[in-house]
This record gives sequence, structure tokens and C-alpha cells, in this order.
Amino acid sequence: MKSFIRICMIFVILLIMLVVSAMIFDDRGYVFIEFNGYAIEMNVMSLAISLILVFITLLLFNWIINLSFNATSTSRAWFGNFGSRKKQKAFRSGLLAMAENDYPQARNAFAKIENDDFDGINLLAAAQVELQLGEPQKAKALWHKAAAISSSSLAANQCLLRDALQQGQPDNALELIANLPEKQRNQALIIKLWAQALAEAGKWQVLKDKLPSWKKSLGPDYDLMMQQASKGQFAEIASKEGGTKLIENWLASSRSVRKDPAQQAAYIQQLIDQGMHSEAEKALVEYQKSAPHALLIPLFKQIKLPNPNGALKKLEGWLKYDENNVELLSTLGHVAYHANDLILAEKVLSKAIKLGHKQEDLRLMATIKEAQQDNLQALALFKQSMAQPGA
Repeated sequence: MKSFIRICMIFVILLIMLVVSAMIFDDRGYVFIEFNGYAIEMNVMSLAISLILVFITLLLFNWIINLSFNATSTSRAWFGNFGSRKKQKAFRSGLLAMAENDYPQARNAFAKIENDDFDGINLLAAAQVELQLGEPQKAKALWHKAAAISSSSLAANQCLLRDALQQGQPDNALELIANLPEKQRNQALIIKLWAQALAEAGKWQVLKDKLPSWKKSLGPDYDLMMQQASKGQFAEIASKEGGTKLIENWLASSRSVRKDPAQQAAYIQQLIDQGMHSEAEKALVEYQKSAPHALLIPLFKQIKLPNPNGALKKLEGWLKYDENNVELLSTLGHVAYHANDLILAEKVLSKAIKLGHKQEDLRLMATIKEAQQDNLQALALFKQSMAQPGA
């Protein structure tokens, strides 16, 4: 626009100079133009004035066009902002309705902006609303739609995986994971769902192979998942080939496997499940030479042997250095009870109950009192156990 005005001004100045020159030299000149059979005759002054009028007309025309264009752009921007405000209002209304548990209203609000750009957040929120309204298929469709948007892809895929696992479809979950981008598969939340899917699908060996590389991502869940994977694998071996083959398989494992407390716990649990209590006791004593381990100590309570000398010696030895340890006292009481040493069982359980009031200890003590024909004390202990958490 500015360059056009400059050109016009230069042209006008040239024409004015031409007119002034003609006036100074008193020579108006003569101009003859013939075009397609038409002839125009005029002097230089008339030509100059005509051209000036033409350029003024062009300037006015250009100004009108620009004015119209700016007005149209302003209207478009205003209407665009108005539409954007309506969409934002619908989004806020949907979120507020969700917070107020008004799910039908939330559904209506989110439906208005389903195809608009809210980085997929509107789709995730709408899917949650559909779940609350009992429409899981609609929720799944919205998750798939959100998964196609980069900013909401990870969250949407997590929702799809959780849904597949909740529906008891671990194979579908594994298929979804296989189709995820590598960057998403390496996310900690996806890894946790992946481990869960492998466990629920019974793919124990695959899970065990992957767990070492997932240890950091799983954090506190690592030991539990490794124990679960090992237990599933050992149960499969024992059910197909028996307890002897289970022991052979364990002894043939690598040193790192046999030193892993989670896998030790799974192996010992399977020995107990196979009724091999003597072998389980030996393993528990061997794998806790230096100090008790939280994953292994509870397994002592399941040992049922007439003479569990190794277990009793180990537990009593630990108690010499930590005589008020409720867990050790409770464990010793259970081992003694299963060995039919009721005197020792009553002694250590009484101390454990005074220190900790554990439900299982109260019930076992009640059982001991009942065996001693002390029914009133047994009933009191049973009632006390019912008041404990987990009753």
C-alpha cells in the first residue's frame, strides 16, 4: 500500500513538473493518440490533468478495497474469537459437571467439542464420563481417538491397557503394547501394566526375562513381580514333573537367580505347596544365614514338622539380639505350635500379643487355650481378634 502511494506521488510530481514546464515555455504541445480506430487529440496540459484525475481515482479505489478487506478480517477474527469462547465455555462446563457428578450434563458439554483441538483432554474426560454412565464401548472409542493425538497418546493408551486388564483380556493388552511406539513402551507406567499383563497371561518365563531390565521402573513392585513370576513358573514345573524336578531345576539355575530373595521365596513357597516341608525348612535356614529377610520370614509360619530344629535354632538365635521383635516372636510361636510344642508357643505368643496385638497371633493363642480346655480365655481372645484390622 505504502509503495503504491509513493509511486503515485512520484508520477503526480512528474506530471506537475510537465505542466509547469509547458507554462514556463508557453508551449502547450500537442498529443495525438490513435487506438483501434479511435483518435484522441489534446494538448499536454489536458493530458496531465487527465492523468492526475486517473491516479486520484485509482488511489481512492485502492483505499476502498483495503478498507473493505480490513473490515472483513476484523469481523472474521471477532466471529472466530466468539466461537473459541463458546468452545472454552463448553469445556469448562463439562469439567464442572464431572466434578459435580452430573454426568449426563458433562456428556452433552463434551459432545459439542469432541472434534475440536483441546490436546485430547476433552476426549479423555468424555471417555471417563461414558464409563460413569455405563458405556465402556463408547469410552474405548474415545480413548482410541485420543491415542491418535500426540499430546494425549500416552494417557489414552494407558487407559486402553487398564481397561483390557480389568476385562480379563491380558492377551489384548499385550497386543496393544506391541503396537505402541518404543518411547511409550519404555515409560514406567506402561512397564508396570506390561508386567501385569504378562503375569495374568501366565507368560512366566517372558516376565522373568524382562524383569531385570525393569527393576528401576517397577521400584518396590519388583520383588513382588519376580516372586509372582517365579512362583508361577515353579508351580508349572511342579504340576507337570513333580517336586523332585522342581528342586533339580532350582539347583540348575544361575547363582544370581538362587541369590534373589524374591525367587527364593517363590521356590520355598512351592516346596511347601508340594508338602515338602523339610526341604523348605532347610532352604529357609540356608538363605538367611546372616539376617532375617522380610520376604522369607513369613514362610516359617507355614512349616509343619515334628522337629523343626533348624528353624527353631535360627529364630531363637535372632531373638537373642532382638528379643522384642514382634514378627520374630510371632513366627517362633507358629513354628512351635505346628511342632506341637504348646508351652513354647504360648510363651512367645503371649509376649508377641503384649507387644503387637496381631490378629493371627490372637487367633492362634485362642486355639491353644481351647486345646487346654480354657474356653473362657479362648472366647475372649477370639473376640479380641475380631476387633483387629483384617478381621
